[in-house]
Amino acid sequence: MYMQLLQENVETGHLFAMLNRVLVESKETACGFIAAKIALDENGLNRLRQRLAFHAPDNEAQYLYEAGGGMLAILLPDTKLSHTHYVSLSVKQFMLDEQLAGSPIVITSFPECGVPKEADIRTIYAMTADEADYEDTILIYNQPANKRKHLTILIVDEDETVGELLDTRLRMKGYEVFMANNGADGLRMFNALTPNLVITELSLPALDGYDLIRSIRNRKQTKEECSIMVLSENRVERDISACFELGAADYIRKPYSPVELEARVRRLLG
Repeated sequence: MYMQLLQENVETGHLFAMLNRVLVESKETACGFIAAKIALDENGLNRLRQRLAFHAPDNEAQYLYEAGGGMLAILLPDTKLSHTHYVSLSVKQFMLDEQLAGSPIVITSFPECGVPKEADIRTIYAMTADEADYEDTILIYNQPANKRKHLTILIVDEDETVGELLDTRLRMKGYEVFMANNGADGLRMFNALTPNLVITELSLPALDGYDLIRSIRNRKQTKEECSIMVLSENRVERDISACFELGAADYIRKPYSPVELEARVRRLLG
C-alpha cells in the first residue's frame, strides 16, 4: 500500500520514525532512501508516484513531501542500494521530462550504508542544499564510520530472568551489558553510562517505559548516540506506534526469539 503525504513541514524525527518502522516490518530488513529538493504540487506528486510504480512495481514506496520547503523523501521497503539507484534514475528522468529545476538527488540504503540515526536524515537533507551546483546529479550517502570501540547496552526490565538471559547472550557477543529493574534506576544508569543501546520493557515500576524513552530522547546531547529497542508483552498496535513516534528504533514482542533479538541488536549497533 502506498502512503502519500503533503505537509507544510516534515520534521526529521517523524521521518526517522517512519524509516525505523519500515525496517522493522520489511522482509529483507532493508530500506532504500531517496531525497531531493523539488517544486511539486499534488498532481505532480501523483505523476511521480505513477512513474515509479511503472518502473518499480514491486516497491510499495512511501512518500513524504514538504510543501513549504519543497523537500521530497521516498522510502523504499526491502530495497538495497543498487535498486535504490535504479529507482532514482526514474526520479531524475521525471525531473527532466517535467522540466523541474531541482537539487541533486541523494540516495542511500539502511542499514547497508550504516545503522540509521536521525542525524543521517539531517545530513542527507543538508546535502540537497549544500551540493546545489550538482543539480539533477545522483549522490550516494554513506554514514561516517563509527569510531567508538566498546558498544554498551543497558537493559531495563523488572523480570530478572529476562535480564539475566539477555545479559549472558549479549556479553557472549562482545557487548558491555548493564541492567536496571525499574525505570527510575534505568534513567539514572543511562545518564551515567550514555550507552549505545537501551532495551526496555514498557511496564516498569517507578518510571514506565514510555516516560523512560521520552526522557532519553529529550536529552539532546545523547540523542544521536543511543538507539532504543522496546521488548514488551504489549501487543496493542496503537501503543507500538506510540513507541516509534517517541523515538524507539525497534519493537520486539515477548515471548521472543533470542536469535532474532541478537540480529536486531546487530542491525542497530552495526
